[in-house]
Amino acid sequence: MKLHRAAIVAAILYVGLAVVGSSVRGGVDPNGPRGASLREGSGKHPVTFRGEIVDYYCYIEKGLTGPAHRECGLKCVAGDVCMGILTESDELYMLSVDHIRAMTPTAFVGIPDAFTQCRSMISYKVELQGKAMQRKGQKIIEVTSVKKI
Repeated sequence: MKLHRAAIVAAILYVGLAVVGSSVRGGVDPNGPRGASLREGSGKHPVTFRGEIVDYYCYIEKGLTGPAHRECGLKCVAGDVCMGILTESDELYMLSVDHIRAMTPTAFVGIPDAFTQCRSMISYKVELQGKAMQRKGQKIIEVTSVKKI
């Protein structure tokens, strides 16, 4: 029980620090346009994208996508190669686990993890929601939900 309380306190502190950090950086409009590209260093921004989940390495190295690459992509991701979403507007975002979840895993026991669900969806078209950010050209989404379309 004490561990559970500590996890909740840690999550609250983490969110509070994120809000303070966001305001120091100039803030982020949480109601900004969905699916819009991010500005450099803009902080977290809620997004919804449609696109294909790809294994990052094979897409960057060889441009591989689609059902013909599914078996290879599943092996790559099982071996801890990063995943990404190639959006309908041809943008590539790296997928990340939700960091609050990663920092306080005991607070999420029994709740399905959308990032983990993405691992089985390589080469599928999906609708993905999360918190996107960008720095030094790298675009990343903390995945909060995913569903096949």
